[in-house]
Amino acid sequence: MNILRVSALASVSLLALGLTAQAADLTYEPAPVAAAAPAAFNWTGFYLGVHAGAAILDGDYSFTGVDIGSDKNTGFIGGAQAGYNYQIDNIVIGAQTDFAYTSAKIGDQNFLGATAENKLEWLGSTTARVGYAFDNFLVYGQGGVAYGQSKIDVNTPIGSVDDSKWHVGWTAGVGAEYAFTHNITGLLEYNYVDLGSKTYFENATNGIKADLTTNVIKAGLNYKF
Repeated sequence: MNILRVSALASVSLLALGLTAQAADLTYEPAPVAAAAPAAFNWTGFYLGVHAGAAILDGDYSFTGVDIGSDKNTGFIGGAQAGYNYQIDNIVIGAQTDFAYTSAKIGDQNFLGATAENKLEWLGSTTARVGYAFDNFLVYGQGGVAYGQSKIDVNTPIGSVDDSKWHVGWTAGVGAEYAFTHNITGLLEYNYVDLGSKTYFENATNGIKADLTTNVIKAGLNYKF
């Protein structure tokens, strides 16, 4: 009986040792951790950029109070912009100043044997912007003050004269901007610009009054700091 009892105890001990060894061989593998979602793009910060596109110049003209016609033409526009955005949730507010060279001009305005050419040489604006961000895609509207330098050249049978004026008016527009990286964004934008009226050659019996508006379509790149 003692031999049987010792054998039983030995068998139980060996079985316990075997189960312990098998448990020790088991390796623990933690559950995989889900990858963190990428952080949403934040539009807050200063930026600098360049743009290029088309300016559609539209002019209405009168001489000594008499209407002498209107015309429109399209030219190139290219320049630079700088601004600052601040994002609150999905709302982005900001301000921007831009300035550009333009080749837009209206030519061959005829009156009493004279021809005139009106060229919009420079165009700029300072605007406030409000937009809505879909992560790295932004749509916005903007509006503010616009300014530009315009020059009129008049050619007559007895000679040529010219006069330049700065116009100040207003602008409003819409645009969309996409962030390719944390620092580089691209934009498409449309703006209507009303530069108001100015009188040229004021010493010539009331002169030539020019009322200028333009439609600007442009694309650009910004570097966000």
